[in-house]
Amino acid sequence: IYEFGPEENYDSWSPFLGANFWQDWERDIHFSFYEPNGELGVALDAGVKIFGGFSRSLSQKSLSIFARGRYGSSELEYPLFPSLSYDSFQAVVLRNTGNDWMRACMRDVLSTSLMVDAGLEVQAARPVAVYLNGEYWGFYNLREKINEHFLDAKINVSKSEINLLEKDAEVLFGSNDNYLQLIDFVKNNSLVIDANYNHVASKIDVDNFITYNVAQIYINNQDWPHNNIKFWNSPSTKWRWILFDTDFGWGLNGESHYFLDSLSYALGEEIGERKTQSWATVLLSRLLERDEFRNKFINHFAYHVNSTFAVENVLASIDKIVFDQENEMFNHFERWEGDYNSNVFNIGSPIPWENRVDSIRTYAELRSSLLMSHFVNYFQLEGTYAINISISDVDAGAVRVNELQINLPSWSGEYFQGIPVSIVAIPNVGWSFSHWEGDVQSSEKIIELNSTENVTISPVFLADNP
Repeated sequence: IYEFGPEENYDSWSPFLGANFWQDWERDIHFSFYEPNGELGVALDAGVKIFGGFSRSLSQKSLSIFARGRYGSSELEYPLFPSLSYDSFQAVVLRNTGNDWMRACMRDVLSTSLMVDAGLEVQAARPVAVYLNGEYWGFYNLREKINEHFLDAKINVSKSEINLLEKDAEVLFGSNDNYLQLIDFVKNNSLVIDANYNHVASKIDVDNFITYNVAQIYINNQDWPHNNIKFWNSPSTKWRWILFDTDFGWGLNGESHYFLDSLSYALGEEIGERKTQSWATVLLSRLLERDEFRNKFINHFAYHVNSTFAVENVLASIDKIVFDQENEMFNHFERWEGDYNSNVFNIGSPIPWENRVDSIRTYAELRSSLLMSHFVNYFQLEGTYAINISISDVDAGAVRVNELQINLPSWSGEYFQGIPVSIVAIPNVGWSFSHWEGDVQSSEKIIELNSTENVTISPVFLADNP
């Protein structure tokens, strides 16, 4: 299944469609997982398939490992990913890092590690060194496999009731009838009308949908939204989106791609020579016609810029991934350096791995401020302003700026002019809120800011009488 097969069966140019590795073939395999200290964690007989899209053309291919009853075990039961609350898996993937192969080998893991607590379904990851039939096969990321079992474990829904779709509502599991009806409604009804918007909001998880789009736009995933899109629902769950395969982001094909306007692209505008299909943009575009959703979308982006995508947070995540995998990179590049040009991604001559990682650091340092200007331009806003929070005693209480809770003596974040921001004082037990001091003076616990200038405010908390 790893071979090209007879020459007459496949194209002679990459990605070699028709080759054996493009077939949906499964073969027996024995799978063993060892912990870093050398101890055997789990071993079982299983099935293996070649995994992925165009990355199948790479010399180092991704593999799906399946536990099935016919091999002896219907579940792989072991805590492969210690951060997860469950340790039973029907399938896992040994992923070759996709488009990021022989580059930084970390882009997709960086994306999902940043968004792991953001309300999206993401695959857990663990860096591994792989030996295939005893031969060193290089660095891989062990990942959960996205299927109905993945959702059943992660969300605790019955897998028999899940509808899992990809791309333009193509069925991976279940049915697409419900989603097609939803999209038909969106195309033919104004969402400015309350009843119509409320109907759509009853079908999709609005917060999840916004977070998903904000993440993809920040990452500038150029293999999206026309591709690498999966979403799902069940009778008890609204439609939700899964973040995966973001290797084509973080400036993969251009170190200066931190300046690209991925917001306009995600909304169907032609950027340079790139324009995506209308089916991939219609839901977000129609929802943004409604002011309520528009303001929520813009504020949600500001929330992530000031937290998830804050420069220091992204750089810390990069450093963590580098620490986890740097010891394996020399071996990996030495193993595959002769295969740089034998793939569809046109990687070209070798560039030191450290330099590849540094380009992602540069992206992280410059991306947010430039993307904020794209939001200003697209939504025709007047600009941005800073909200400065000062808390004299963090033991007395905190402040919440929209969804972001501040527990620091001083904090500053950038927000958009003309978009209302909610500020809430949150006293701790044994304390009460008294009033706000600074540029806004009020005794109301909840205030709304809609400023054109920088604002500095401080909550005053008073100790309750004993």
